Amino acid sequence: MFIGIVCLMIYCMVGYPISNSIDVGASEPANISMERFQLPSHPTSTSFRTAQVFPEMFEKTPPPAEETVKLSEKEKKKLVEQGEAQYQKGDRGQAKKTLEYAKEVFPSIYAVPYYLGLIYLEEGRRSDAIAEWHQYVLMDPESEDSLKVRKYLTLLIREEAVEYAKQAVANEAALLRGPVADNTVAVSTFKNLGSENLEPLGKGIAAMLIHDLSQVPDLQVVERVKLQALLEEMNLGTSGLVDQKTIPKVGKLLKAKHVATGNIADIKEENLQIFSEVFDAEQIGSFDTLGVQGAMKEFYHLEKMIACIIIEGLGHYCSKMPDAFGKIHTKSLAALTAFSVGLDYLDQEKYDEAREEFQKALDEDPKFDLAEEALMSTPLTSMLLMTPSQMIIALSYSGASSTALGSASDDATVAGDDDGMGVVGVTTAGIIGAAVIGGIAAAIGGGGGGDDSSPSPSAGQPSVLNLSGDWVGTWSDSSGTDSGNISLSLIQNNTSVTGNVSITGSECISTGTLSGTVSGNTLVSNIVTGSDTASFNANCTDTSMNGTLEVTSGPCAGDTWTVATSITGSVNIKW
Repeated sequence: MFIGIVCLMIYCMVGYPISNSIDVGASEPANISMERFQLPSHPTSTSFRTAQVFPEMFEKTPPPAEETVKLSEKEKKKLVEQGEAQYQKGDRGQAKKTLEYAKEVFPSIYAVPYYLGLIYLEEGRRSDAIAEWHQYVLMDPESEDSLKVRKYLTLLIREEAVEYAKQAVANEAALLRGPVADNTVAVSTFKNLGSENLEPLGKGIAAMLIHDLSQVPDLQVVERVKLQALLEEMNLGTSGLVDQKTIPKVGKLLKAKHVATGNIADIKEENLQIFSEVFDAEQIGSFDTLGVQGAMKEFYHLEKMIACIIIEGLGHYCSKMPDAFGKIHTKSLAALTAFSVGLDYLDQEKYDEAREEFQKALDEDPKFDLAEEALMSTPLTSMLLMTPSQMIIALSYSGASSTALGSASDDATVAGDDDGMGVVGVTTAGIIGAAVIGGIAAAIGGGGGGDDSSPSPSAGQPSVLNLSGDWVGTWSDSSGTDSGNISLSLIQNNTSVTGNVSITGSECISTGTLSGTVSGNTLVSNIVTGSDTASFNANCTDTSMNGTLEVTSGPCAGDTWTVATSITGSVNIKW
């Protein structure tokens, strides 16, 4: 009997505190660690003693916050559809939460970065919007929606680059004292020291080098548009980097340790020479100069040799580069020349002229990827006045499919930096300047989509067409003696249509704004350009808009034109 009482007392003294301490621990927050008990509120706390003696009891209990929620493919798609529906209904806050969660559990569905980009842009988070749309373009590169996004990315990236340049110049003193990134290089336009016909090639050579260097693992390449914006802010936009004392300064303002530039020259007939100089931004006067020369018709080999010289000077080896590094961009000198001229127009924001040159480059060499990327990403000149709000409205009317899967792998990510630029940014914004990817961003689509009350295109012809998009075509007067080109960038809200108009070949109207309404398949609108006005009435389908434009006031009042346009958006664009 005595032994039984003693055993009961021992059990009460030992067993009860242990079980009680476990209950107490269970009521505490899940993230219990040994460090939490280093300074207990009571030196002889039973919970403290138990944690010391049986720490594994706490470590083996998984915190609820770390539980992985496993969703089926059907549930993931439904989650994305829910976020899209919340967005379309105007519940942006809940849509953002749903889509950000969907991004974690279902990264391969490209409707997520499409709508997150819209939401972030509406919130004023431009860099985040750019990053999301870069990812979307990477996943869905050839869709009509992707072509829309590329053009808008072009405008947003240029806007961000200009803003950065202004801030950099304003804070020059601090940036010049600050650190630079050792693995970062900026590539400037190569200066022409030869004959006049080589003059355009400097930007094209630099653009190809930017693309090649961007393939080097662990090497960050400053976007071309960012460097160009800084040079313009420093009043060096036309002369470029010519002063050896200025080059390191530019590198410091871009936070890049290395700045590569150089020159080109035709030293004798049909012979090309390219010199490259790589400057160290932290050591004024420290730079390496190396050159190559060869037959003009083999300029593409010389460009690759210069690329190798630069990266080996930065501590890398050409023999260890990925295949993309060695890809020949074009073997056509005419294509390279047109591409280079297009880049110059792009920097001047002469977008229509830039697209024309990029198309010339593709006509010369249909496999010239950089020219194709530039063409798809360059907006219309009439889009210069577009605001983020207008972009949001235009893209909200279309919208990526919530059930469509992207071609990028689930772990495809956007390379992060302080500009929100990514993989596509290197290809588009980095190469052609303002474009991206998305630009990084092509024509605003039309003829489909709309709000929740609108029937889908597959359900038959909608009662009111959606004309949101970019339209291009021709006009001719009633006599047939005068004609030209016309482009319209339209945004539709229910039956109301607004937008920008650009016309070439006319002494009366060049650029202006359009406002009107759609009834069934008919557009009734007015165009205002300066003090002149015109009426434009057209019969419309999903892909065409044909009608009559009549000048109603101004010197050309009474003139009547026949107008025929079509929606843009095909991958093989001939604008």
